Amino acid sequence: MKENWIKIYSSQDLVKVKIAEDVLKQNGIESHILNKPDSMLPMLGEAELYTLPEKAEAARKVLQENDMLD
Repeated sequence: MKENWIKIYSSQDLVKVKIAEDVLKQNGIESHILNKPDSMLPMLGEAELYTLPEKAEAARKVLQENDMLD
């Protein structure tokens, strides 16, 4: 993943992030998950979903339409 990708979603629940990634994929928006487990308690880490800067607005809109964003 390149450095200029933008974080559009994060959660401690990896399943939710994977669902968000799938929703974006179904809408033709490329995204990648970065899983950041805590070094002391790996199950408490946060997973982050990133997309290209030019797709970030569309990605947020898709996630919001699917009730995945606050």
